[in-house]
Amino acid sequence: MSNSPLLTDSQWPKLLEYVAEAYNEVTLSRGFTLFKQQQVTALNVTEARRVQAVVEEAETYKVSLILDKLSLSLCSCPMQSSCKHLAAVMMELADRLGYPATQIMNAKLYLKRAADSNIDSSLKQLPNMDVQGWQHFLNQYASSIKPSYDQGIYVEALRQHLNNLNKVTPDFPAIDSLFFELHKWLFIFRKIKEQMTLTTSSYYTSSTIYRFSDEMLEWLKTKTDTVNPAASSERIDQTLAYVREQMSEDSGHKYHDFGVYTALWKYWITPYSEADRLLIQEQDHLVTLAEVSPSPSVSAARAYILLLQGKSDEAWDALATSSSFKELPAALFLTLLNQLAEAQQWAGLVTWLSKSAPFFNIRQNKKLELYADFWKLAVSHEPHAEEQMWHIFEQFLPHSLAIIEAVLYEQGKWKAWLELQIVLGHDPLHHRVSVLQPIEKESPVLLLPYYHQAVDHYVSLKNRHDYKAATKLLKRLEKVYKKMKQPERWDIFFAGFVERYSRLRALQEELRKGKLMG
Repeated sequence: MSNSPLLTDSQWPKLLEYVAEAYNEVTLSRGFTLFKQQQVTALNVTEARRVQAVVEEAETYKVSLILDKLSLSLCSCPMQSSCKHLAAVMMELADRLGYPATQIMNAKLYLKRAADSNIDSSLKQLPNMDVQGWQHFLNQYASSIKPSYDQGIYVEALRQHLNNLNKVTPDFPAIDSLFFELHKWLFIFRKIKEQMTLTTSSYYTSSTIYRFSDEMLEWLKTKTDTVNPAASSERIDQTLAYVREQMSEDSGHKYHDFGVYTALWKYWITPYSEADRLLIQEQDHLVTLAEVSPSPSVSAARAYILLLQGKSDEAWDALATSSSFKELPAALFLTLLNQLAEAQQWAGLVTWLSKSAPFFNIRQNKKLELYADFWKLAVSHEPHAEEQMWHIFEQFLPHSLAIIEAVLYEQGKWKAWLELQIVLGHDPLHHRVSVLQPIEKESPVLLLPYYHQAVDHYVSLKNRHDYKAATKLLKRLEKVYKKMKQPERWDIFFAGFVERYSRLRALQEELRKGKLMG
């Protein structure tokens, strides 16, 4: 056998990890029996770190153990790999090299005890670790939690396991305890993302990250009053560095970490006096990071930080010059528009709404509705921008039809709203009575064409069901004339109406039932 070291103390745990993963307990027990009965013979090592051996059983089996690539090891038995003969050869080799063969037989138990021992030791050091140390510790602590096809089940398993830390975690300073809790959230978030990149998941599985993200952001919000950056600047700096690193690794256009980043600034940093110093420092970090990372999340973060500094034009330039600008999702702009609105930067909001318009010309009604809400808010403070708003809404047709209808109604532009209803083929029966009541109160005369056209339409269909609808409309039309204090106009119209349709007996009957005729 070669005199060169075949196994070192650093390689031994890796061998045990492979055994724990590739072998079951029954196979290892049978291999240990072969080893103890000295049935492994003719063990030799080649220069390529390949161990050749023979295992004498009822038959003779030849084993080839490849130390540098254990998964490629082979045996001449029917199983060929991960068999009791390979296990016995590993135990024989370990024994000759001075390592306990029993650790191979009990590899899973040994590794668990070793991990527990490391965790116990690390627990005492948690208060002195930086946040990267916390993440490494959490990764080790949760290593026994295996991913599930259902991300929801996996998340709950991680939650429950990490909650056990509450019973054994040493006393932190109050602020460190809060940040350690945050990093438990961030750890689970990272594990979800890792699994999403490794597996093809269903809608229900992939939606887990959005539900979890919403929960985490809500938790950040609830802790706003408990954070003081002046007393926790070191943890703030470390956490921002961690989230920046996560953003730099974003691929595609998911922007999950960007949401965490903006929430951290919104709820934990900007409410305090330390924010100005941190903003200048953060901008430098992001500029440096953008030079080495093409991640769109980093560009979005730069824009957000500039908005926090009141530099809306520079923020737009930072976003527009990124390589992924044309593929940016509408949801990302909503976050940035919201920041402009919260900062009451109304002129900047109008500019951003105009420039980001192409990203909202989509069928996704919810995002388009939110975009329209920002326009309405901006116009309420910058009335001169209303014409620009309507121009954009017209460009969005047909996607914006419902929005145009809603805004016309909200602004009390009754004539334009009623004209749109006629174009859409609606009539007064299409709406609840309460929808038309404000018009009846403010401008009842505008309703006359709407009602008259609808009445003529239903009568022209010439069936009893539509005659009932026409009668219902006539009764409401009579009230409109009374609102106008012009009952005589109603009398003249109705008399002519009855005479014009005097031959439609079914209509006449419905008018009598409706007590419009005696």
